[in-house]
Amino acid sequence: MKLAITKEWFERRVKLEGDHEIAAGALARDPAPEAEASVASESIDAVRLAFGSLIESLRRRKGLTIEKLAERSEIDVADIVRIERDAHFRPEPRAVYRLAQAFDLPNKALQQLSGNTSAQPEMQEHALRFAARSGESPQKLSRDEKKALEEFVAYLARQ
Repeated sequence: MKLAITKEWFERRVKLEGDHEIAAGALARDPAPEAEASVASESIDAVRLAFGSLIESLRRRKGLTIEKLAERSEIDVADIVRIERDAHFRPEPRAVYRLAQAFDLPNKALQQLSGNTSAQPEMQEHALRFAARSGESPQKLSRDEKKALEEFVAYLARQ
């Protein structure tokens, strides 16, 4: 059996991967096929919005500043800010892994929420429900925000 990998094949792969990093011979992220990318874009942004809300809520619940979280998780402060406030930002898998460790959550679930891997429909539903119930950043979490956060964290822990 002979594999025929042509220049055209490599060029198509480069377009799919963009400027993503490659680690250990595999893609660092799952590139979405071009046809699916535009259709799924809105739901991905909504899930990433939930990811940002989750990270911000967890940080606030622990009483951490952005700087303290960045220091503890060894992530750049600018990345934490973008994670919390920019639904279009997709953090590096390493950063998501470190956040999963910092908050004792399953890495696989956070990688889905961050957009680094495909989120299952049930995950999308729970993420959107959480994002809708989380508030606009008061210093302390309200009772409803705490309840929403606890329910979502419990769901993620089961993943």
